[in-house]
Amino acid sequence: MPSKNGENVTPSHIMTQTEWEEMMARKVLAYTTDALLVDFRYMGSAFQILEQVFKKNKEEIKQIAVDGAKLHYSAEQLIRVFRSNEKYLNRLYLHALLHCLFQHLWIGGTRDRMRWHIACDIAVEYVIDQLKQPSVHRIIGWLREKTYRELSEYGDGISAAVVYRWLEEGYGADRRSQAGIFHG
Repeated sequence: MPSKNGENVTPSHIMTQTEWEEMMARKVLAYTTDALLVDFRYMGSAFQILEQVFKKNKEEIKQIAVDGAKLHYSAEQLIRVFRSNEKYLNRLYLHALLHCLFQHLWIGGTRDRMRWHIACDIAVEYVIDQLKQPSVHRIIGWLREKTYRELSEYGDGISAAVVYRWLEEGYGADRRSQAGIFHG
């Protein structure tokens, strides 16, 4: 197609819905990272360790997930969460990153897998709640408050291993409630 000066110009590419969602999701992740860096400047290098990987199949992943090297995300789900609750997305991203920094993906060993995941989620959420930073602040509900109080009375500090022992000994017996309350 000739332009005004006679040069051949190819028509510009019209984005598909999927391409637009991927572009917007990358912008959302950049915005989320920037929001977190305002409160956590010292974590700049940590936010750079995860390669961001777009998943086309939205059924494959609900929001975001990490494998230690990559942050996997569904563009459509990420945009939806951002639109409805930007601060939740901040927490979710920091939650995933802290799992990597605390090496939760690799140190579970032969522990009961579900209990270990719940223990890791409780430990990470405890850390986030204790940070009391505007980008991730939320009101702590009754079950979280009760869990944190019981864990502090347990007396060994709060780490995934300590929370796992606490759960194993029968405290926090309702795993489904714990899993739902503390997952990201």
